[in-house]
Amino acid sequence: MEFPSAEWALAYQKALNANAAYREAAQAWVGDILLLVRPAAADSPAPGVLLALAHGECSAATYHADARALASEFVYEGTRENWNRLMRKEIDPVKAILDGTFRIKGNLAKAMRFTRAAKELVETAASLPSGP
Repeated sequence: MEFPSAEWALAYQKALNANAAYREAAQAWVGDILLLVRPAAADSPAPGVLLALAHGECSAATYHADARALASEFVYEGTRENWNRLMRKEIDPVKAILDGTFRIKGNLAKAMRFTRAAKELVETAASLPSGP
């Protein structure tokens, strides 16, 4: 299944809700996150998956063929190539923000309090097949 896609989003929601380590790490988290693929060209669509997260549960994971106009508390954005590297666990999600590989939009102080939850989000994503 391809990342991002509707099929991937549904599988991710199920896998995330089955992840006890994520549930524990994100008990105090309430907020949505958009996983956005930065387009190669300005006029190209930017696909993404919007996650509704609260208290260690994912109540919704929805795929959008062009997600740039969506409102979300947080946007985690990277190129398709870097998303693939992240899914293969070749790069760390927190270090990727610090070195500019990925961009995060939102309250960084809040995000940094939940680095363990962020790592569990990525570990769960990486556990899913995500090739074309």
